[in-house]
Amino acid sequence: ISTLEQMGYVQQDQKTAKYSLGLKLFELGQVVHANMDLRNIAMPFLRELALKFGETVHLAILSKGEVVYIDKVDTSRSIRIGSQIGGRNAAYCTGVGKVLLAGLSDNELADILKFMKLEKFTANTIVDKEILRKLLVQVRNNGFAVDQGEIEDGLSCTAAPIKNHRGKVIAGISVSGPTSRMQTENSNELTKEVMETALQISRRLGYKG
Repeated sequence: ISTLEQMGYVQQDQKTAKYSLGLKLFELGQVVHANMDLRNIAMPFLRELALKFGETVHLAILSKGEVVYIDKVDTSRSIRIGSQIGGRNAAYCTGVGKVLLAGLSDNELADILKFMKLEKFTANTIVDKEILRKLLVQVRNNGFAVDQGEIEDGLSCTAAPIKNHRGKVIAGISVSGPTSRMQTENSNELTKEVMETALQISRRLGYKG
């Protein structure tokens, strides 16, 4: 109980010595509530995107330098992405992770990169932090990111950021599929649609851009 009190999960009344729930639990509840609202708003757009391109669509947030998938629409095709809602992946080598990292302030990004270990998953994985930093600047300027076999051979994805009413990146969406299929489709059209879908979701959240 003492540890929970120090972490803010419970608090003790100095007069009665009784414990009650702390502000930390309230903060966590607010985060869960916000993510539920985001999922409800985003889901129709995710379904439309998945239907149009016939590939897996993810909705994800950033947590401690990792991507956390909070929703997903699967493709009906026989070859699909084996991700799970609630699952995590390294952010630096996924398309959606890159747009989330690029949405951080320079100081926030520096703090994360300081402790982040860049493991090489494939021959395409970027493991040089300075190269990654420069790439994230490009992602920030372009408004989208791609992953071409950086976390898994033969897997590609295109992603774009979702912003809240303050213009802060709070989530990202991506379309993922086998590189053999993704490269045969119109990549420019895919990128445009992913960015437009992310923008529509952002505007539903109050973003004015």
